[in-house]
Amino acid sequence: MSRLLVTGAAGFIGRAVFGLLRNTGVDCVATDKNAFACVEDGRKELAQHSVLACDLSDPQSLDALFASHDFDTIIHLAAILPGAASRGPIRATDVNVGGSMALLERATAHGVRRFILGSSTSVYGSAGTNAPISEQTPAAPIDVYGAAKRAVEIVGENLQKNGSIEFVALRIGTVIGPGARNTSSPWRSEIFEKLGSNKNISLPYAPDDPLTVVHVNDVARMLVTLSQAKSVQHILYNTPAELLTAAQLKQAVEFAAPETHIELSGRTRPLAPLADGSRFRREFAFEITPVQQSLRAALPQSSKQI
Repeated sequence: MSRLLVTGAAGFIGRAVFGLLRNTGVDCVATDKNAFACVEDGRKELAQHSVLACDLSDPQSLDALFASHDFDTIIHLAAILPGAASRGPIRATDVNVGGSMALLERATAHGVRRFILGSSTSVYGSAGTNAPISEQTPAAPIDVYGAAKRAVEIVGENLQKNGSIEFVALRIGTVIGPGARNTSSPWRSEIFEKLGSNKNISLPYAPDDPLTVVHVNDVARMLVTLSQAKSVQHILYNTPAELLTAAQLKQAVEFAAPETHIELSGRTRPLAPLADGSRFRREFAFEITPVQQSLRAALPQSSKQI
């Protein structure tokens, strides 16, 4: 019997969420389709802590999960990521929409109290690339991944309105931190994993390109905060994040470890929306960790200046 379910627990954000919950003694179950393939980095540790294999697109797998556990809250992070979604849009829609619908259906049928969706600022599409935008900005996704997240949000909003479940979506921005895999933006982890290594890191942006970045551990804290709050005032929240230009991010990395070299290669990918996370910050008195502090903490002990 368990009270909290985390899906996608072997993923980048999922590992951070499950680790935080486990360290704070929260009674939880973690699932991932690839649970038995957790053989590298933090994934091996997850396999040792009984991450359950569960395929959201398999009705029997879902039914067995809910037959074995009584969940009060779900943090839903399982998804096919943007790069893979653009290459395989039909499969991505089947998982990101179909799998989420199947999970929501089981959640409402089994009396789950609160469902927290790991959504994305991709729902804003090309809006907000020059100035931060709030949750009141209309969603206008332009890719398969963003459209899928918005579809799940709409269904969740309707379930909330008719009293079937408490639904809340955290629209997650550009997440940085060590351990991201299978991503089309490897720099998000490389600025931590290659810090102080004399290895070049390429950022696919021009110097003045604006970015909003947030550490994976802070995103985990936000999701856990939503799971533990007695009540939430809104259905939609943007993640609080730090606004930097690509040049400022380069400067922060090279200041933390001067031997690290960041190359700004010029914009080769669209800018992500700059989402204003002040709603979440105000309601939950939440403060993010500054990028400079996260970089400093990531330095090898031998490289830290006394």
